[in-house]
Amino acid sequence: MYQRFLDFIEANNLCPSNARILLGVSGGVDSMVMAHLFIKTGYPVVIAHCNFQLRGEESERDQEFVQSFAVNHNLTFHTKRFATQSFSSDNKLSVQMAARRLRYNWFNELRDSYQYDVIAIGHNKNDLVETFFINIARGTGLKGLTGIKPRNNYIIRPLLFATREEISRFSKEHNIDYREDSSNLTVKYSRNKIRHHIIPEFWHINPRFLETVRENIERFQDAYTIYMRAIEEKTSELTFHEGADLYIDIEKLRNLEEKYTYLFEILKPYGFPKEIIHEVINNLDAEPGKEFFSSTYKLVKDRHYLIVTILEEETSTLYYIDEWVRQIKAPIHLKFNLIEDIQNYTIPKVPHQISVDYDKVQFPLILRKWKKGDYFKPFGFDHYKKLSDFFVDRKYSLLDKERVWILASGEKIIWVVGDRLDDRFKIEPNTRKILEISYVKDSFG
Repeated sequence: MYQRFLDFIEANNLCPSNARILLGVSGGVDSMVMAHLFIKTGYPVVIAHCNFQLRGEESERDQEFVQSFAVNHNLTFHTKRFATQSFSSDNKLSVQMAARRLRYNWFNELRDSYQYDVIAIGHNKNDLVETFFINIARGTGLKGLTGIKPRNNYIIRPLLFATREEISRFSKEHNIDYREDSSNLTVKYSRNKIRHHIIPEFWHINPRFLETVRENIERFQDAYTIYMRAIEEKTSELTFHEGADLYIDIEKLRNLEEKYTYLFEILKPYGFPKEIIHEVINNLDAEPGKEFFSSTYKLVKDRHYLIVTILEEETSTLYYIDEWVRQIKAPIHLKFNLIEDIQNYTIPKVPHQISVDYDKVQFPLILRKWKKGDYFKPFGFDHYKKLSDFFVDRKYSLLDKERVWILASGEKIIWVVGDRLDDRFKIEPNTRKILEISYVKDSFG
């Protein structure tokens, strides 16, 4: 077992010999065998134990057992109690998923705080197969068939080469004490149902069942690599970014036979559920303006693109800018410069900057979002125009219209910020003072 352990670490490049390793130790046989093997290798290790407070005194005795092991081996010991049931209820998660999230969040906090190189988890080959079936039962794409990996970023699983039976046999041969989790014997949890009822049936059919599934998972992993390469190539054809926004070409997407799969993968990082993906596909020919939401992003169907943007709180707030202010940085970045000696003044031809007649403006200036019914007199025009019509003429997308800011003097619009000055505030021969206003594009807005 020890040599196979070393070989597996080396073959999968899990950690260099001088790595500082945080061991997640529950007290069960897997994590205790893992701890003994790591100690024998001479790796610098520390112990972390989660007390999920789910089994009363049994949970407390688990913590005491692991702490004693750490003290006896002169190892740093971290532990934390979690209100797992409350976290499960508050976040609408199963108890198992709640415990998993709490565990990994805390382990990552420890790694960041103490600069540990990797976090070692005692998953074995049986866990690999059980996770495979859990993913199938819950519904999964191809990625879910690739199983748990020996290394995933900072998480390593150095026991994936061994079955649960091999680990148990090793613990007996080497007198390694461990705690038996009574919840492993109940079929209340889905993993235990698979472990105690489903997998044994497959063993009757195929005595090499665990190895067969592992071999299949390797093939799925290769298939997933090829699949993702195709997804990435097609994504580069269908999409581009403007700032933080993602643009998806509707016409190119419409012409794909596998449009659902491509769109699902493109939108996966943005948290859109599969039901929304179907709805988006069904509305590719709809009128512009249709909106779809994930918890953190919005997708807008525009004329030629699906536009994905971060979900922001709508605001009707008015921001007042006093006469003495020379710069604001929120909600957007504006600079103000008063020019009193204008004898030789030349209007700068600088993008996103305007020069206005200072005596025509009324303070405080008002920075706000546009609203229906707004109108102004675009610079160079001899008539007024509704902002909504101006946006159409300028080919503003739906997102452009949502994001545009208006700088006003009372009820009068001075500037569609970053685009057009109102003709009523332009510099004229009788202008005595000039106010330069600049919009700094790399700002909060």
